[in-house]
Amino acid sequence: MKKCMICLAAAILLVVTGSPAFPWETYDSVIAIVNDISIIESEIDNKLNQVIKFQNIPRARYASEKSRILDKFIEDALVMQAASEEAIVVGDRRVLNHIEEMMKQYLSSKIQDAKEVDNLASKMLNRLEKRLNDEPVMGDKELDAQIDNFIGFLEGRVHLGFKEYFEEVRSQIMREQVMSIAIGVSPPSKEEAMDWYRKNRNKLGDEVWVKHILIRPAGSSFTAERDTNEKLNSLREKIMAGESFEKLARTYSQDPESAARGGDLGWKMLAEMDPYFAGYVNNIHAAGQISQVFKSSQGYHIVKLMARRPITYEKVERLIMYKLYNESMFQQFKKWVLKRKKESEIQIFMKNYVET
Repeated sequence: MKKCMICLAAAILLVVTGSPAFPWETYDSVIAIVNDISIIESEIDNKLNQVIKFQNIPRARYASEKSRILDKFIEDALVMQAASEEAIVVGDRRVLNHIEEMMKQYLSSKIQDAKEVDNLASKMLNRLEKRLNDEPVMGDKELDAQIDNFIGFLEGRVHLGFKEYFEEVRSQIMREQVMSIAIGVSPPSKEEAMDWYRKNRNKLGDEVWVKHILIRPAGSSFTAERDTNEKLNSLREKIMAGESFEKLARTYSQDPESAARGGDLGWKMLAEMDPYFAGYVNNIHAAGQISQVFKSSQGYHIVKLMARRPITYEKVERLIMYKLYNESMFQQFKKWVLKRKKESEIQIFMKNYVET
């Protein structure tokens, strides 16, 4: 009888207050179902918040943006189901290998020695993999700082948090594999790539052959910066007076790889260089011209322009092939998604869903 009275009191309290007498747990809601995969609304909202954080999206477009994010989740669910059917698995290491290229580009803007870049990238990737898997690592503050700096650079470039971008890359790799199996997207031919190059050659810019002398300040103080600047200006005066640029580069340049070649960096696309370095070099046009002393993220430089020419096909062949392949795959993927959607049972429960 006492138990019945307690239940009755609780029921009366619920009616009066409009809320439970006990703190019931709030369950996340399902925003869509793709066959047997449920998509949870909090995942969509978290992604939307990430997008809002990095991009300036008006509030009036939130519903539309959330709808496109949901569409992407639905596509990913279809890809995951197809990948499961084909027993395709994309592990963390494979994702890291994809990120490695961007890491090397980032390090190359700070370190000239290619071997040093490769070694450091390998160490960073191994440590990052352990961090992702919550494995114990030996203390290395300097390496951790370099990893954190790279992650900050990457997040600023892709406008996503690192974990979100990591999963985006995994999804992209899985998508490519599903596409190669499901519809057999083949790479473009050399003839197609060459045709694209001929039509777009004037838009690709130049590549330059330069030599440089690099000196890094002994510290971050104003005095160290001033002394480095003065030393390079003294070397420039000697060059302008007739001394050999190449000889002085071998003696004084702190870029060991190019110093051994008289400062020669060979032919480089501007996009391959440190942005500050490339920006300054791009303003030098006369062959044989010696630059003023300038600063990049690597240190202080003097540059000698040897020659300038339009970017050769060989330099960009791989990039063109990649671009054409991606464009073809994107078009085929859109067709595959439409077909897969028709074959699937998809339910969307999102309020204010905006159809494309």
